[in-house]
Amino acid sequence: MGIWSDILDADVAADDALPTHVEALRFPKLLGWEPGRVWTHWPVDADFLTPMGTLFGGYLSALADHTMALAVFTVLEDNEAISTTDLHTNFLRPVREGVISIEARVVSRGRRTAYCEALFSDASGELLARAGATQMILSRPGAAVALHPKEA
Repeated sequence: MGIWSDILDADVAADDALPTHVEALRFPKLLGWEPGRVWTHWPVDADFLTPMGTLFGGYLSALADHTMALAVFTVLEDNEAISTTDLHTNFLRPVREGVISIEARVVSRGRRTAYCEALFSDASGELLARAGATQMILSRPGAAVALHPKEA
């Protein structure tokens, strides 16, 4: 097993310290992963609702970016890391409450970039939002080690 699969397994098991930004933004732990795909659920947190009673879109975009990055982790080599170069989110329905299902997958992985997508749906399966991102793949020895507190 490599560093990325260890990080993903620790996230699913929730038995490891999470990166500071993950804790601060209250991102959910993964429920599962397989090569090219991750999935989780997130109970809508009232702290992230706007005065209009809907989920702040910037939070949903951050959650999408995080989840898609985890999906790309599933296809990286130990000496690779990533950086988001493009992120777009389409908001299809307002999010107010409940539990959101999130699935992110790698659509295409090349030598220097990966394109991934995330889908957000409610308990009835209605699509709430979709996001896409291009991740630049960085190739450098030790790149993965510096990205996780356990390995720092």
